[in-house]
Amino acid sequence: MAPNTYLLPDPRLGNKTACYDRSEIVSNLEAFYAFLPHVPSSAVCRAPPGGWPSITAEILREHGIHKTTAVVDLLRHLPYIDGIHPWIAPEAFPCDYRILGHEFGRETPGWVSDVQHGEGNVRLPDGSPGGTEKWPPWVVQLTTGTDREGSCYMLDTTDGTVTQYCVVGYLYEPTYDKEDPRAWRDRICGADTATLTDQVKYWRREYREMRLLGVPDGGDGNGYPSLYFRDEGDGPGSYGWEETEASGYTALNTCLTQIFIR
Repeated sequence: MAPNTYLLPDPRLGNKTACYDRSEIVSNLEAFYAFLPHVPSSAVCRAPPGGWPSITAEILREHGIHKTTAVVDLLRHLPYIDGIHPWIAPEAFPCDYRILGHEFGRETPGWVSDVQHGEGNVRLPDGSPGGTEKWPPWVVQLTTGTDREGSCYMLDTTDGTVTQYCVVGYLYEPTYDKEDPRAWRDRICGADTATLTDQVKYWRREYREMRLLGVPDGGDGNGYPSLYFRDEGDGPGSYGWEETEASGYTALNTCLTQIFIR
C-alpha cells in the first residue's frame, strides 16, 4: 500500500515539500542524457507514446518485482541508453528495464538480481549491521554499477526525490520520524536526498566544471564510453583522475569541446 500522498516538509530538502511529476522526471532525464558528451545521441532512446511495450506490471511480476502503478508507469516512459555500461555519474549507469521483456543471455545482469531481491542492508543506530529491509513498492532503482561499490540511486515516487544506497551502510542521526513513509532512507541509504531535478543539475555542473570527464568509445573494441571523475584526495592542485571502465583517450579533445557547447 502506498503512503499518504500528503507529506510533511522534508528536513533533507531544507524543510521544503517536493512533488512527484512523471513528465518532469522523464523530461529531465531525456535532456540530461542528450547533454552527456560521451554518449552518442543515437544511443538515447525515448519511449513511444504508449510507453515501452516490454515493461508491464505483469512482466515485472514474472521477475518477482512488485511495484506500484506509479512506478510501473514511470518505468514504461523513462528514456534508456543503449549499450554496455553507459556511465552517467561516478560508478552509476541507468538500469535498463526494457530487457525484462526479453530473454537474457547466459547470465542475468547483476542489477536485475538486485531489483528482484528488492532489499538493502540496514545499519542500526549503534553502527552495527541490522540485516536487510525490503525497498518500499513506491521506490524504484534508477542506476547501478558493476560491483558492490556501484552507485544505486533510488527514486521515491511519493515526492520525486533520489537518495543513494550504499551496501556498506551509513551512520548518522535519523532524519525522519519512525512512522514517516520516508524513514527507510535513514535505515538503508545515505544522509543526502535531492529532487531528481536538483540531482541532474548537480551532475551537469560537475561535467561543466570538469570534475566529471566523459570520453566516448575510443574505437578499441570495448564498445562503450568512459567516465573519469577528479580525485580530490591529493589536495589542491591535484591532477589525479579516477577511472570508471576506461576505454581510451582518443576522443578527449572532442569531448571537452562538447561539454562547453552543450
